[in-house]
Amino acid sequence: MASGSVKGLAFDCVIPAHQKDFETLGRTVTSLRRCCPAVNRVVVIASAPWPEATQLGVDHVDEAAEFWPFRRTDFEGCGCQPGWLFQQVLKLYAPMLVPDIGPNVLVCDADVVWLRGGLDFFEADEVLGVKAQHCTFSSESCPPIRSSVDLHRYDAFVPAVLPGLEKPRPGVESAVCHHAALQRDVLETLFGRTEASRGGLPFWTAFRDAARECGGRASEYELYHAFACKFFPQRTVPRQLPFAVVADVEAAEKSPPALDLAFLVAHSHLRGLSAEELRDREGVINGNVGAEVARRLAQGHAAELAALLVGSGMF
Repeated sequence: MASGSVKGLAFDCVIPAHQKDFETLGRTVTSLRRCCPAVNRVVVIASAPWPEATQLGVDHVDEAAEFWPFRRTDFEGCGCQPGWLFQQVLKLYAPMLVPDIGPNVLVCDADVVWLRGGLDFFEADEVLGVKAQHCTFSSESCPPIRSSVDLHRYDAFVPAVLPGLEKPRPGVESAVCHHAALQRDVLETLFGRTEASRGGLPFWTAFRDAARECGGRASEYELYHAFACKFFPQRTVPRQLPFAVVADVEAAEKSPPALDLAFLVAHSHLRGLSAEELRDREGVINGNVGAEVARRLAQGHAAELAALLVGSGMF
């Protein structure tokens, strides 16, 4: 640890959620509190109160609250589901608008289940201020599953929001890791620069218009990461947390698909798919890519072939 720095800085967490996410949200919250000892307040943003909120010590914020300057309907006609863009912008505005929230905020997808204990996201440095951990994955650490399209899917979106801004490694690296450690002052600078480039129009309209221009291919994670890397590089600490995309979160939590995973992502659209349909959707990112390739080759074949591939030393 660098001299004059303190890890494990306290933070709040914001989780936008749809009612379909309530099925996994309990696992998200309980695992977050178990694995991230520095988390203070947990806020769920939803259209209706989550029934388990009080029991798990979670605050509810209405997605239609008056302090939000936009509504779900403002994101219609952008080439994707309006709720998908809406929840992205909620994440970016939450550290500035949710009453009594702290300046350092972990935003997290509602289908994430944390596995690794002792996770830190913010670090206080007496010279640089507060530094944040930014999770990414690269073409070298992503197996041949559909998540690999995220490496390039949002490349055009970042400069569409703020001209002159680019991803640090377009086409070969992504910050779409289903959570982000946001800082209020970084967001304020992002909003200010974007609004100045748009003649004073609100940031959320720039985000929406860029999403529409890109056919709905938008990512709050890519935009924030690119901006922080360019304008706050000394406070941006990259890391590659290993995680798995799974369909059956309960089974994966009991028997993780790889050792030392930091978290699972259990997309609702994967539930109920056949084993064949899941072949190119499930997988471990930032893990042992060779083992993942072997696993895919062995799927649907005899156990002897699976053992041969895994034990061959080729992967």
